[in-house]
Amino acid sequence: MLLMTNIDNITCDQVPYLIEELMKLGAKNVHVIPALTKKGRNEYIFLIDSEEEALDSLAEFMALETGALGVRVLRTEHYPFDYEIRKLFVSFRDEAEVPLWEGDISLKIVKGKGQKPLSVRVEYEELKELASYLRKAGLKLSLHELREIIEEKALTGIKNFTADFTEEGSDRTDHTLSSNSKKLCCNDKLKSPYRIKTCFQN
Repeated sequence: MLLMTNIDNITCDQVPYLIEELMKLGAKNVHVIPALTKKGRNEYIFLIDSEEEALDSLAEFMALETGALGVRVLRTEHYPFDYEIRKLFVSFRDEAEVPLWEGDISLKIVKGKGQKPLSVRVEYEELKELASYLRKAGLKLSLHELREIIEEKALTGIKNFTADFTEEGSDRTDHTLSSNSKKLCCNDKLKSPYRIKTCFQN
């Protein structure tokens, strides 16, 4: 279910605290939308995703912290997708093929009907740590660029494995990447986990 309440007597500094505490009390997710109410007053609309058993504690918390006079309860339906977390081996290399960084990155793979992969998302904290390390190593890639490269090539690799990498001999293929990269080498000999090597040049 979705709990909704509008609050017009708090500052922006209080919002992160409220979100954190709501999550601790059992909220699955919390979204806060800045808005304008009557007479041009600023307010925040809280949308709190919750199970029914956490309703009382979440509503009472909002009343205690914000003085809310009530909480609207919206009965909703959720269409979930299956997903799995898999490890992707990535190697970033310089022009001399010397590794700048090698290791596993966690990916969340969202699946549709028939368990076909729909999308891939890199785990944010691992991506942030990798971006910081590569920046110190002299590889000028933004967080956004790094995410795009890994997610695009991982999804392409997953779909190609299903179509192309079914025979023992088909364990490697090269793809053209952007101008600051050299090649993408894939193999799926062990079938799971798959491995991808991406080689970059400055």
